[in-house]
Amino acid sequence: MILNKSLLCKAENKILNLPKLSIFMETLIRKYTIFIIAIFGLTCSEIYAQKQGIVTVESSPEIKQLIQQKKGYNKSITEVKGFKIQLFNGSEQGAYRIRDEFSALFPDTEIKIEFFSPEWKVRVGNYKTRLEADRALKEIKEEFSNAIVLPAKVKI
Repeated sequence: MILNKSLLCKAENKILNLPKLSIFMETLIRKYTIFIIAIFGLTCSEIYAQKQGIVTVESSPEIKQLIQQKKGYNKSITEVKGFKIQLFNGSEQGAYRIRDEFSALFPDTEIKIEFFSPEWKVRVGNYKTRLEADRALKEIKEEFSNAIVLPAKVKI
């Protein structure tokens, strides 16, 4: 069986669709070439950028003086916004009873009894963040189930 060569070539071109395939390949090569050159350029510029120059920070004497004043002011502050855990809210006898129970279980934690008419409150701890207070509350709740975290001024 002998086939005509011209018919065979036409059949292969129709099957492979060679003109469209070559255009596709050229476009693909152009796109990737630009992409590779861009990546190479960015990488080289990043490498060389890290090796150049020295940074020198200059400040005026006024700024240094302001920083010293701020440090002195910060040392004079004794209380900041923070959190305390309230164990009890009620009668005076109940407040003193809760204080004694708590100090026996948690001897290292600061305890304070406060009177806000008409009730007495037992508050413990000095926590700078809510997270610290919540961690302590988790332990305290095992013994004092009514304990809650409240925002308060705390000693530094």
